[in-house]
Amino acid sequence: MDTNIDTLRSLSEQIHSEQMDDEKVIDFGQVGLYLAGLQVCFAMVCCSCCSVLSCWVLPANAISAVRTLAITTTVGLALVRKPIRVGRARGVITIFNALRPSVGVYILSLVLEQLVHTCVAPSENEDTGAVRRAIYHVISLFLITSGLARAKNPRSESDMPFLVAMVCLVATALLPPPAMVKSGPLCQSTTLLGAGERVLRALLFAAVYVVLVYSAAPSRNVSNELFICVARATAASIWVLSATSWALPLAPLQVAIALFSRLGDGAGGGESMAARDYESVPLNGATTPNVGIDSDVEMGPPEHERDGIKLALQTQRHLTHAGNGAQDRNHLTFNFGGPRMGGMGGMGGMGGMGGMGGMGAPGGVSMSAIAAREAETDG
Repeated sequence: MDTNIDTLRSLSEQIHSEQMDDEKVIDFGQVGLYLAGLQVCFAMVCCSCCSVLSCWVLPANAISAVRTLAITTTVGLALVRKPIRVGRARGVITIFNALRPSVGVYILSLVLEQLVHTCVAPSENEDTGAVRRAIYHVISLFLITSGLARAKNPRSESDMPFLVAMVCLVATALLPPPAMVKSGPLCQSTTLLGAGERVLRALLFAAVYVVLVYSAAPSRNVSNELFICVARATAASIWVLSATSWALPLAPLQVAIALFSRLGDGAGGGESMAARDYESVPLNGATTPNVGIDSDVEMGPPEHERDGIKLALQTQRHLTHAGNGAQDRNHLTFNFGGPRMGGMGGMGGMGGMGGMGGMGAPGGVSMSAIAAREAETDG
């Protein structure tokens, strides 16, 4: 019994340790962290192959969109159920939780594309709808532009590319491309060239999505951070699944732009900021910042009064030490020369020094105000 208890305790401590590691900084220097991206890309390609093979191996009369969807969904969920881990790379769970929703997005796109071709009559002319095709291409251009804008600055907090993508998707839903009879990714037995295009789309979509997630990884493994990362990456990569085939070469360009922008930031792990992003704060003994007229830093006394204030304070301390009879080793003696302070040279004893208590600082500043000013300065 004790052995079983120890085994359960060690297992729970290991699970807790892995969760705590993922709550810390993501270690982008570990190779094991990038296996999650390869796993998601492989799962996406397998889903695409299943959708194609489900329509190839069966006769035309036995093809069912529901069966194809069930097989594709089962394969996709099975491949992204758990991440493949090698070593103890920190942040694998966080990255994997942001990556695996892409499989659901891909399956959802297959369903929506199939729905486009459902409400069409067999006698309807397929050559009509030139205007709708033109509108669809214009919408695709805006989607591609928003994706490239996100790739140029993947860590930007601006959601303008996301809003543009959402508007384009709503416009596509209201003005879809013309439907075709017995078409769609879930029930059409396509040609070899068409099958290759579908697999290529799935691979390019996965590659763009994965690169965008790694470029702007969530800081913590919490729902709000993951949702923002998934939403932005999906909006920037969804055009790969909807645009025409001539636009597919832009996907590697988007990946290259995202990688170049992310590596150009100089942030090794995504958690440290550049030195220019920090505000310089002077330490003790450092040079104080330049204070202008509009600065909210409180100014001290004028330059011509500072020497007099310091002299008055030192004199008061000198008189206090002398009045108490203390023999201070670090006691400083002052030579008050000049016509204004000449009367101080012949003063001696407690009688003469007693009258110095009311001596004021230059400019009519009282000793209490001077002491308060020095206390504020020292504080």
